[in-house]
Amino acid sequence: MTTASSVLVFLFISSSGAASTLKPVQVPYTRRLLLVSMDGFRWDYLEKMAPLPNFEKLARHGTRAEYINNTFMTSTFPTHYSIATGLYEESHGVVGNYMYDSLLNDTFEPGQNEGKWWRDGEPIWITTTKQRRKTGCVFFPGTEVKLQGLRPALWLPYEMHMPFRQRVDKIVDWFANEDIQFGTLYFHEPDESGHQFGPDSPEVERMVHEMDDILGYLLERMAAHGLDRSVNLIVTSDHGMTSKDMDKVVEIPRLVNMSLVENFVDNECVCHVFPAPGAEDAVFRALNGSGQPGMTTYRKEDMPDHWHYKNHRRIPPIILVMDEGWTCTLNKSGPWVNRKGNHGYDNRLMTMKPIFLAQGPDIRQARLPPFRSVDIYPLMCELLGVTPAPNNGSLRIAGRMLREPPAYSQGGSEARASLLLLCVFITYHSVSRS
Repeated sequence: MTTASSVLVFLFISSSGAASTLKPVQVPYTRRLLLVSMDGFRWDYLEKMAPLPNFEKLARHGTRAEYINNTFMTSTFPTHYSIATGLYEESHGVVGNYMYDSLLNDTFEPGQNEGKWWRDGEPIWITTTKQRRKTGCVFFPGTEVKLQGLRPALWLPYEMHMPFRQRVDKIVDWFANEDIQFGTLYFHEPDESGHQFGPDSPEVERMVHEMDDILGYLLERMAAHGLDRSVNLIVTSDHGMTSKDMDKVVEIPRLVNMSLVENFVDNECVCHVFPAPGAEDAVFRALNGSGQPGMTTYRKEDMPDHWHYKNHRRIPPIILVMDEGWTCTLNKSGPWVNRKGNHGYDNRLMTMKPIFLAQGPDIRQARLPPFRSVDIYPLMCELLGVTPAPNNGSLRIAGRMLREPPAYSQGGSEARASLLLLCVFITYHSVSRS
């Protein structure tokens, strides 16, 4: 065997072995993280309503993603639980703000904290608690629920009227004096203002500036306690907001004989139809053949794969998906009809996209392309040094914001193997020429 051939064989064996035996680099992160959600904060508010000095400061010193690709049901409970679990709705089972479970013969609405509705997913505060990370939650959908026999070490029952600065003071106190390692902080604005006045209103612009002030107050309080040097911060949202057309409301009883419907769940933009036994075909024909503009009727099994919204028992046999600005309901005289803004529409719509920013000792200065809301869970687990529960997320894009991207991000070991094979090629030609 020639010298060149010997070198080639040796390096090829080395590169092959390296590709299969490389292990993740253990990165010394601070393992402290605060997750902040500002409900209904649409991605383009940051430009449309500038200047927003504290958001701009956060983006300048940390990472900003262009926007987040959230999950199909762009409503508060499903989207927040996807952030918390890294799972699509069909996996974690919180398939709407309102939902019916035929097995339980029960209906869910906001404020219900029984574990039976939430147990199909493992949220980050349970993952951390199981792995001996002390956790404190100042609100966030699901944090009041006892799961796997566990709760966060510190938590508060949701109180909408608790002042925003008081919420900030509480979570900062827990980080500074109770030594929590992971925390959540939730604000119901600018969502509430968006519903009442519409996303393009001066009232929403004022509220977005108020949320910028709240962010500034959070950054100030964290710095006052030295937490900016030890706690990573993620600021995100569940969904965006769009204008609602008062003339585009569809009353379902006008389209189908309701005696054929056993249960109807009104989520306004995506409505769930549970036909009576033996009536599914008749109900589908009536709705699908109605010619109703602004509404698409799907059978569960025909829901597009990209929505990840057909493989759970709480997803009904028939789903009504409304076009942007349209609403489906049983009765359009409800108190919500006069609201000027809404969300819950197709997650591919740009008006449904939320913000994402992050800053901290383990966060790079970076501008990232969009990534998915389900990617936030594995990102948080990486920063906290905990083993994630099974999830639909990835660090392929989100991992780029980390100070030292983990070796097991998609393409990590493959990239190392490719580098070694390149060395093989170069070395072989060098030896051949000599």
